Amino acid sequence: MNDQRRRFIQQTAVVASGISILPSLAWAGSMKGKMNGRDEVLKKLSAINDERVDGLLNQQVDNPGDTWDGGVMNKYELINAHSTYGFIVTISSAYACEFSRYYKSSALEKPLERAITCLVNVQYEDGTIDLHSTNFHSTPDTAFLVNYLSPVYACIKKMKQSGLKLFVSQMEKFLTNAGKCLVTGGIHTANHRWVVSAALARLNGFFPDPKYVKRIDEWLSEGIDMDADGQYTERSVSVYSAVCDNMFLTMGRLLDRPELMDVARKNLAMTLYYIQPDGEVLTDASHRQDSAYTGFVNKYYYAYRYFAIKDKNPEFTAVCTLIEEHMPEKITNFILTLQEDTIFKNKLVEPSKVPDNYFKRFENSGVFRIRRGAIDISVIEQNPTFFSYRKGNAVMQSMRLGAAFFGRGQFVAEETEFDGKAIVLKRSLTKGYYQPMPRDKHSGENAWKELSRDERELSEAQTMNVKVAISESNGKVTIEAEINGCPNVPVTWEMSFRPGGEFTGVVKDKNTEDAFFLEKGYGQYQLGKDTINFGGGKVAHKWAEMRGMLPKQDGNSVYVTGYTPFKHTIELS
Repeated sequence: MNDQRRRFIQQTAVVASGISILPSLAWAGSMKGKMNGRDEVLKKLSAINDERVDGLLNQQVDNPGDTWDGGVMNKYELINAHSTYGFIVTISSAYACEFSRYYKSSALEKPLERAITCLVNVQYEDGTIDLHSTNFHSTPDTAFLVNYLSPVYACIKKMKQSGLKLFVSQMEKFLTNAGKCLVTGGIHTANHRWVVSAALARLNGFFPDPKYVKRIDEWLSEGIDMDADGQYTERSVSVYSAVCDNMFLTMGRLLDRPELMDVARKNLAMTLYYIQPDGEVLTDASHRQDSAYTGFVNKYYYAYRYFAIKDKNPEFTAVCTLIEEHMPEKITNFILTLQEDTIFKNKLVEPSKVPDNYFKRFENSGVFRIRRGAIDISVIEQNPTFFSYRKGNAVMQSMRLGAAFFGRGQFVAEETEFDGKAIVLKRSLTKGYYQPMPRDKHSGENAWKELSRDERELSEAQTMNVKVAISESNGKVTIEAEINGCPNVPVTWEMSFRPGGEFTGVVKDKNTEDAFFLEKGYGQYQLGKDTINFGGGKVAHKWAEMRGMLPKQDGNSVYVTGYTPFKHTIELS
C-alpha cells in the first residue's frame, strides 16, 4: 500500500470566514426542475474556458525553424507534447463552441495550426511521443493524446473552416501516424490496455482498418480487470477508474459492443458510494499515484452524463448536477465531447440525489463506506490509514496506530472480521533476535553477507497482537483499540485533521509543529460551522513520531499515547 504523505486541500479565507464551500445538503432538491441542458452547460463552461485563452496564447513558443515552434511549456519551462495538446484542446474548444466569444475567430487559427504542426514534428517515425516526466517513445501516452484530441478533430473537421484546412490535415497526419505504434506497441499498466484500445476504436471510426479492431481484440482477450464490486485492479478512484470508464464507453459506442458499456456502468454505480459530501472521492485504497491524495468526481463527468441520458438514471443525473454546479472549472475539457456526440442534445431525467445514507462494504477493494448526510466515514483495510471521518467542512483525514515494536509497529491490518455491526481489524507480529549460523552452513569468511537473517534461528521471540474494533450508529463512531503480547511497548494513536480549523481541549506538542496531545476528556476540531468531537483522552508519554511509524502527515495531528498492554476507546461525533 502506498505510504506517501497525503496532500491536503488548503482551506481558503472563504472557509475561515465561516462560509461553507460545500454544496448544501438540500442541493439535489433545490435543483429539481432546474437541471442544466447541454446548451446551458456549454455556456457556463465556455465562459470559464474563454478566460484562459489569452494567457495560453501568450505561452505558445515562437521560435520559427525549431522543432518545438508552436509548442507550449509546462511550469518548469519544459516544452512538451502534453502541454501542447492541452493548448489545442482549450483553444479549439473556444473556436468551435458557438457560445464562446472566440467562436470561429480567425485569430485562433494560426496558433492551432502551429500547435498541431509541433506535435507532428516531435512525433517519432514509429508514431510515438514522449511523456517527458517518465515515459519515452511511449505507446500508451500516444494513446492518451489520440483519445483527447479525437473530439477536437471530429468537431473542427465538421466545421469545414477554410482557415483550418492545414490544421485538419496535420491532425490526420498525427492520428494516422499514431496508429503505427498503437497496433504494435506495449503498455505499462492495466488501464493502458483500455486507453490504447479506445484510441484504436477512435482511429477505426475515422479511418476504418481491420488491423485496429484486431489489436483491440488482442487486448480484450486478456479479460477485463474488474472485481465483483465493480472496481478495476488499480483501484484508482480519482484518476484511472474514470479513465477506464471513459475508454470502455468509447469502445462500446464506436464498436457497437454494448457489453463494454456495461463495464463502465458497473463502475459508475459503485463510484456513487465513493463520492464524499463536497464531491471529493475516497482515494486511500488506490494502488496508484493518487493514493491518499485529494481527488474529485469530475473526471467521471462524460460517462455519468452519457448514461444519465441513455439509461434515464436520476442518480447519475444528480452526479452531473453536483459537478456542473460546484466544479465546472474542472470539466471544460469536455466542451467538444458534449458537441461531438448527438446524444448530449437530449435532456436528462430529473435528478434524485447522490446516495447519502448508507453502510456499504466493498469486500474486494477492502473498503467500508458509510454516509449519514453530511457525515462521511471510511474504513480501509490493509492500509496504515485505517479510518477517516468528515463532518461537513471539518475533516479528520486519517487515523493511524503504531507502537515502537522492533521498528515495525505501524498498524496495517492483515485480517478483517465483520458481523454486520462491528468492523474488526487485526494484526499479529512476531520479532526477536538471531542465533549464530551453524558452521556447516557458511564459509567462515562473511556469514552475515552470505546468508539472510531469516535463515538464522530466532530466539527471545516477542509477539504483538493488535485488534481495532469500529462500530457506527447514526454517524457516531466508537473505536476500541487493544494491543497486547510484549509488555511495556510505547503506543501512539494518531488522528490527523486538515488544516484551517481550530482545536479546543488539546495541548501542543513541544517537539513537533502542528501536533497536539489529548491528555484527557474530549477535544473539538471546528472549521466554519462544522465541529468534530473526539475522545477520550489518554497520554502516558509524549513521543508522537516514534521509530517505526510513518512520518507525521501534513495538517494537524492529535495524539493519544500509552504502553502495552494497551486498551483504549475513542469516540467521534
